Amino acid sequence: MNRPALAEAWRERLDDFAQSEMSVQEWCDFNRLPLHQYYYWKRRLATTSETSANPGFLTFEVLDPAPLKNATGGVTIRIAGALIEVAADFDPDRLRQVVRALATESC
Repeated sequence: MNRPALAEAWRERLDDFAQSEMSVQEWCDFNRLPLHQYYYWKRRLATTSETSANPGFLTFEVLDPAPLKNATGGVTIRIAGALIEVAADFDPDRLRQVVRALATESC
């Protein structure tokens, strides 16, 4: 079995475990799988999915801010578990401060 197929098989196994009402040890015994393989694949797939699902902090640049000053609506930003509602007449410096504060580890 090639690596992608093996990873997919373990994704299915981990989904099966999540649906079961067994402990990890019971589930591994029932499926005749070594306990260490369960933890290995759980850790490996969690790392893979987190990396692909969450690319990290992304930066962007507004190339032409003029349309924003004349806009009638606002923008809602979801970042670091917070919801930021930005009105059309927002203060860009204040928004930068808020985003910088959310990006710090203390938040």
